[in-house]
Amino acid sequence: MTLSLVALANQRYRLTAEADQTSKRLMDQLGLAKHYVPARLAIASSLAIAEAPPAVHGETARQIAGSILFGSGSDLAVWVSLIIEHAGRAAADIDEFQRWVAAHWARGLRLLSDQWEAAQGDGGAFWRALAAGLPRGAAAQGEPGAPGIPGDLQPAAPMAIPVGPVSTLAATGETLTWRLNAAGGSPHAALMGGVGSGKTRTAVHMLRAMRALTPFALVAFDFKGDMADQRNALDQPFQARVIQPPAQPVPLDVLWLADRTQTGIALAGQRLRDSLATLKRADFGARQRDALSEAAETALRTKTPCTLADVRDALKRVYAQRGMKDDGAIGTLNDLCRVPLFTPDQSPAEFFGRSWIIRLRQDLPNEARAVVVTLVTDALDRWLNTLSDSPTDAEGNRGLRVACVIDEAHRILGAKLPGLSNLIRLSRSKGGAVMLISQQPGDFDGEDDEFLAEMGLVAAFNTNARPAAVKRIRGAGADLSTLGTGEAWIKLRNDQPQRITAWR
Repeated sequence: MTLSLVALANQRYRLTAEADQTSKRLMDQLGLAKHYVPARLAIASSLAIAEAPPAVHGETARQIAGSILFGSGSDLAVWVSLIIEHAGRAAADIDEFQRWVAAHWARGLRLLSDQWEAAQGDGGAFWRALAAGLPRGAAAQGEPGAPGIPGDLQPAAPMAIPVGPVSTLAATGETLTWRLNAAGGSPHAALMGGVGSGKTRTAVHMLRAMRALTPFALVAFDFKGDMADQRNALDQPFQARVIQPPAQPVPLDVLWLADRTQTGIALAGQRLRDSLATLKRADFGARQRDALSEAAETALRTKTPCTLADVRDALKRVYAQRGMKDDGAIGTLNDLCRVPLFTPDQSPAEFFGRSWIIRLRQDLPNEARAVVVTLVTDALDRWLNTLSDSPTDAEGNRGLRVACVIDEAHRILGAKLPGLSNLIRLSRSKGGAVMLISQQPGDFDGEDDEFLAEMGLVAAFNTNARPAAVKRIRGAGADLSTLGTGEAWIKLRNDQPQRITAWR
């Protein structure tokens, strides 16, 4: 059959039985009278995600005629154009176009269902979150990684989210929520637990709930490679671009400077020296640190944009001028420049105005993985400090601009990363939030700053942690190894520890 608007309007579009149940439930919850309304909302939500939706299988249930589902005239033409544009090519035939519609319909219903769950039955919160998340600017053009609203325009609104899909208190069965952006609180969270305890699953659910309430950018460091897999799919609600250096270098000018005065460059050079010195093999002595400071200042002053290779070359010249032999400092920078970890394609404002999941695979050297986290968190901290304070509403709830998430954070905790430390201590007023996902409380012992004391939420799942480390969360004599499946001890800031069921 010829692929024409008339033919497409006369076709019937089918929904699987499972997706139809989700659609009926949403209609009841939202008070919708027509089946095409949640269908259009769902398809539009799916089209806002750059990646193609997965194909759907299973018994079909509801059918809607194209003239009802898409309307007629210009409305029909716009819907068909958007679906074909998303696919990147014209459908081979009517059947293929129907399969595209079914896939978008099913994925969109799942997204709407997640938003309703995050809104906890509050219809007003659901519609506000849906409206706030509509693509604008670059996102409207289908550019992957673009957020719904630029960071500086985030409206302040209360964000009360569950701790996992269940989030009920063991003692009373009541639902627990965490008001992460409330006045006087902290938006940072630490989740810890052994392998299979569900800490990552809980963290992903929390992040989805946050995103359903307000648009913000996400920068996630994924050491395991599962944050954007089929089960977690964290890239979808954030329209995040997934990259994996060095195959896909981080397209950020990590050494960008807002202050190019002599003092600003000197301070930036010292900070870069300190950041590189945190790398585990880079035990720099006094002469090395002084030489690296001079080299960093020279490179930052003379190169725009400035790269790690520029710093390395400047350091080699400083060594030659001082008659110093190549040593660990030169070796470290040589190693970091062997593969392209960064490309200075985007300014911090451009990069952190979008969402990213940065995969740091196991075969990447430890120093390379550490320097990616180090320099990206440094750049995020410096960029946030160039912005005005994030707005607050009448109740003191602060708008959220960007969340930095580190899965398997024990791989970098104890390295004393300056940028990460500053983000935890100082980013709240700028609309920053940090989530650290680790294995046990003892992972935090190597930091100079008391990270756990700065957290608005600490959640500990089943793990064989040392009693001294557990004491910081639950008190003396506590044992996290007795927790059951999906259970955790949580501590909200200034509250007593409570046992919850996060998931089943």
